[in-house]
Amino acid sequence: MKKLLTILLALLLLFGATACAKQEAASVAKQEEEKPAADPAQFKTIGDVLDYESPSSCCYEDLYIHIFEKDGVFYRVDADITEEISQKVFDIDYFDPDKDQKTRDLLGDLPIRRTFVLSEALLSQAELDALAGKTGQDLLDMGFVPGGSYGFGEEASWAALDKGPFQYQVNFVEHAVVEDDDPNVAEVIRPLTVKDAAYCAVSDYCTERDFDLKGGRTLAEYEEQFNWEDETVFYSIPEIPLAESPFKTLGDAFACQSEAYQAAASDDMYIYVFDKDGAYYRVEAPITQELLERVDALDFFDENYEQERTELIGHLPITRVADLSACIPPQEELDMLVGMTGEEVLQMGFEYGSGYSFADKAEMYLVKDLCEYHFYFNETVPEMEDYDSALDEIMKGLTVAQVEFFQLSDVCSDPDLAY
Repeated sequence: MKKLLTILLALLLLFGATACAKQEAASVAKQEEEKPAADPAQFKTIGDVLDYESPSSCCYEDLYIHIFEKDGVFYRVDADITEEISQKVFDIDYFDPDKDQKTRDLLGDLPIRRTFVLSEALLSQAELDALAGKTGQDLLDMGFVPGGSYGFGEEASWAALDKGPFQYQVNFVEHAVVEDDDPNVAEVIRPLTVKDAAYCAVSDYCTERDFDLKGGRTLAEYEEQFNWEDETVFYSIPEIPLAESPFKTLGDAFACQSEAYQAAASDDMYIYVFDKDGAYYRVEAPITQELLERVDALDFFDENYEQERTELIGHLPITRVADLSACIPPQEELDMLVGMTGEEVLQMGFEYGSGYSFADKAEMYLVKDLCEYHFYFNETVPEMEDYDSALDEIMKGLTVAQVEFFQLSDVCSDPDLAY
């Protein structure tokens, strides 16, 4: 498995407007001055560049990439690396106070094989000022690609756009209101008019293995992430024949008094997920729009809620029963995760779930497919003001001590669940 270690300080700030604003003033002043002369030949080994401010670095199994800034010029240097050294770099604890020195000891003597002067591709403030009045579509046609961060609302509209090795914050005249939690930023900005733009950060493209100073991420690559969302995921969930099921009506399911039940509905179907005697089930029953509106009107926090719901729809016949217990991995399978790093767990497809605890040794709730799991780790996490924005970096320094099934994921009650 290829191990990839990427440290992007800008990602810790989510490329937010605040981060961009902090760099904007210095950037404007820097770009308005005459650009300093670049001298790539001055760097011979990785040790020659480790003391300079570095917004990003990346370690592949056979290649180390370091991005840094010296005298107002951004550089990228590449060095060949052995798999053994790469693994040792990967194993350094992110929170180790001696992390920098350990990194220098491993990489400092590596000869630099290739140097890029990234600033040659950096747009000047004058070039960015010339974008005012253009549309978002114009920017996309020019090679700008959404970089992940954005802010759309009634007060302002902006987006972080990548072009080659750099990212720029573009503010728009119109204030677009977006309800989607993960919108296609390219679609949102197409009709908008550029107000102004400024340098924000280096882009993720800086650390690509097949880097080209005149290249960059493409719009097609960005929009691929929205194409797969339309693909239906089919789950192998066994069904219980209605004749063999003890649940004939919704009232039979409601009577199980499940403490962690889920309920959802489509326009014509009511879905109920619950447990009984340690087993988990999903049942479906047809429902009319009128009944659904009456259920929605009930006060969930009323002590009589469950009784009133049963009186309204408990008589509805169940038409499908799924055995969700069959989809919960055995403990032996979960034990195979012990010893893995948090980063490897994320690469397997686990996603952040209902919370975490860093009061003692780290604990995390992670979701994968139909289940949510409680992960216990061997390490403690230093106290910090904002854990949420640093979770990916925190996970890199953790190793799994124990994993337990916690509960079913929200996917189980999705009306569109295909099984």
